Amino acid sequence: MIAKTREFITKNGITQSMLARSIGVSAAQISQYLKDEYKGDVAGLETKLNDFMANYTVRNDILATKVTPTRDMEMVHFTINEAIIGRDLAVIYGEAGSGKTTAVKEFIKSNPTAVFVEAIPGMGISSVLSEISIAIGLQPSKNSESMIRAIAKEFKRREAVLIIDEAENLTTKTLEAIRRIWDFSEVPTVLVGTFALINNLKGRNGELLQLYSRVSSTWKFRGLSEDDLKALFGDVWEHIAKITTHLRRAMNIYKKATRFAKLKNEQLNASHIQQASSMMILG
Repeated sequence: MIAKTREFITKNGITQSMLARSIGVSAAQISQYLKDEYKGDVAGLETKLNDFMANYTVRNDILATKVTPTRDMEMVHFTINEAIIGRDLAVIYGEAGSGKTTAVKEFIKSNPTAVFVEAIPGMGISSVLSEISIAIGLQPSKNSESMIRAIAKEFKRREAVLIIDEAENLTTKTLEAIRRIWDFSEVPTVLVGTFALINNLKGRNGELLQLYSRVSSTWKFRGLSEDDLKALFGDVWEHIAKITTHLRRAMNIYKKATRFAKLKNEQLNASHIQQASSMMILG
């Protein structure tokens, strides 16, 4: 296990200090362990190391696809970094399919201390807290209050940023729990979602005012800029721009048009773009 950990550190360019902060232990403990001089709970430490390395490897395999940076992506990274610097709450929002998740996952690639959780529709407070607990190596419990305090305690002793995607699916009680975790730990927290997230954060009767007032930075997705369109679509960018600047729709049109061009053994042109867009629902 020591050799595996050394190989992991070298392969991924992670320092011993970064690794230590990611699993909530001291750099001295990691140093001692790598020298085979650690006198503490070796089994417990190796469990934390193994879980982190496994999750890190799987996550990077999933995120290995090459992505072209866009204006929105750059601003997402800036917004998250601002939250980290100030240990604040931040909100990133926009239309479904505008590239929010892709931008966040690109950030995670180079930030191994990020804790990423996706809120699925129908998830209650216990399910969300359990997901966060598992993501940081804690054993979930049946008591939400206990989990809130345990999560906050763990975040307080490690360097991390909590990113919750699809956050418009969080219930009022869950959003309040996230606020309390931040209050107790000041872990940088980023909520990512659709426009519904903004309304949810305000609360129907102002019950989430404490959370909403703590948001220090927001970024609303603008869609593809002219530079983005040129970088993504080359010579046909203007033809796509006339139809949409929405990332997912634009990419789908481009891919379908490329297949049309290949089918006809022709160079991609405006007619292929028009043919592709005519087959799609773009509303």
